Amino acid sequence: MTQRFQDKVAIVTGASSGIGRATAVGLAREGAKVTICADRNVEGLEETRQELEALGAECLALQVDVRSQAAVESCVQQTRERFGTIDILVNNAGTGQFSPFPMMSNDEYDRVMDINLRGTFYFCRAVLPIMLEHDYGKIVNVTSIMGEIAAMGQSIYNASKGAAKLMTQGIAVDVAGRNINVNAVAPGMVVTNMTQRMFGDKERERYFVERIPKRRIGQPEDIAGPILFLCSDEASYIHGTTLVVDGGMLCTR
Repeated sequence: MTQRFQDKVAIVTGASSGIGRATAVGLAREGAKVTICADRNVEGLEETRQELEALGAECLALQVDVRSQAAVESCVQQTRERFGTIDILVNNAGTGQFSPFPMMSNDEYDRVMDINLRGTFYFCRAVLPIMLEHDYGKIVNVTSIMGEIAAMGQSIYNASKGAAKLMTQGIAVDVAGRNINVNAVAPGMVVTNMTQRMFGDKERERYFVERIPKRRIGQPEDIAGPILFLCSDEASYIHGTTLVVDGGMLCTR
């Protein structure tokens, strides 16, 4: 196993399960010190912490509501106090939307946009001064192929992920000339707590599989690998890019 992240310090949001947990485990396995964050799934966050510490990694687990500027800034401050700096940020915290546009309430709109976009904004803004200070950093924002195409009942989710993609590009432009890389990963259909109810039964799962050229639904590790690549120095010339990881699903649209 390589040690691409030896002595690097990372923050991973939405780390209680799925893509966030797989990413945190991958970073820890390759030498990183990792702050893991989650809001509601505290039990899952503890499971992730135990898994990282079993690997011998230094880990800080924090309950963080990404919609709160104070909570985000406290997380960043605690990470710096514990580990000395911040080299890597993976904004993975997110939520879904499965209701037609005419039925969307103001509260539902706020919930989706605040978690999927505002949280990314708060974290990026909080860590960038630290990265600029030592002229090094890797930021990866987890968006979605639903930020590239529209889907029924997901109009505000589409909007939040599309905006996160453009914000990623804007930040990349704003840190031009510095040794900081800002990119996004857009997953396709992946088995996570958020998507499991979409599959329902075997028949519905088959419906999705038939629309994916790789003929399988992705696993969290399928997304964590590309995220780790973008967090590594191997990707030092990739900047402002959204890497689609969807088993070829967009090829059929």
